[in-house]
This record gives sequence, structure tokens and C-alpha cells, in this order.
Amino acid sequence: MNISGIVMACRPEDLAATIAVVDGLAWASVHHTEPAGRLVVTIEAADVDESIERLKQLQGLPRVLMAELAQYCVEAT
Repeated sequence: MNISGIVMACRPEDLAATIAVVDGLAWASVHHTEPAGRLVVTIEAADVDESIERLKQLQGLPRVLMAELAQYCVEAT
């Protein structure tokens, strides 16, 4: 399993909606938010390719200004 730490940003007025969308994804979890519109998210994936695709999905969400990889970890199963 691959686990990635993602830093995201949106407008402050879009924070609640962005949290709801990200938390609605089975493979993503919001761990921290800031009122200024920043989020810390983890995503889980089976491999590197799936991790990249999921990051791209986050980047393409409505109201998301930025989503960038901050940490990447491969857990042995």
C-alpha cells in the first residue's frame, strides 16, 4: 500500500465544501485544516501509478487552487 501526504489549498469560503468532497472519497482523509483554506490530506493507493492518478483527481476538484505531494510512503504488506 502507498500512502501519500498532500497539501491542498482553496479559498477560505470554499473550505467546508472542499472538506466534504475530499472526505467523501473512500481513499482520502482530511487530517488538518486552516481557516485560510489550507488542508492536509492523506491518500491511499495500491501503487505509484494509482497514487499519481488520485493526486491528479484532487488537483482537478472544483474550488481546489493547489494540491501538491508533500510525503510519499510505501508500506510493505
